[in-house]
Amino acid sequence: MRLKKGIFAGTITLFIAAVSSVSYGQASQGELCKKMWDNFQTMRAMTGLSAASEGDFAKFSAAAKSITADTETSKSKFETDKNYNVLNDEVLYHSNEIDKAAANKDLEEIQVQFRRLTIACRNCHKIYRSELKLVP
Repeated sequence: MRLKKGIFAGTITLFIAAVSSVSYGQASQGELCKKMWDNFQTMRAMTGLSAASEGDFAKFSAAAKSITADTETSKSKFETDKNYNVLNDEVLYHSNEIDKAAANKDLEEIQVQFRRLTIACRNCHKIYRSELKLVP
């Protein structure tokens, strides 16, 4: 009887530890994606047909740098599989290109890279949204 209780208690303890570590990882990944989403929306609001001002280019650069930092954190903290790393690399590439284009004040290139960043984010969320309960 003691053996059964010990096995049962051990199983429950391991289950709780596994659930809490997974839940913690999910919440942290969700928070990172939420921060990236906010920066994405900042850029989206400025990628219209009107000319960008000096301040807009600074905002593009700041948002792209923030996305880059959050993606690097995500990549180093949640290395789940090769697909995840490839998708993170795509996001890193396009956000860095947006930052370069903002430094060169090239609105057309920002818009092109923003569309590609949108696709990279969408591809990642197609795969990992249900697993990690990511929103948006």
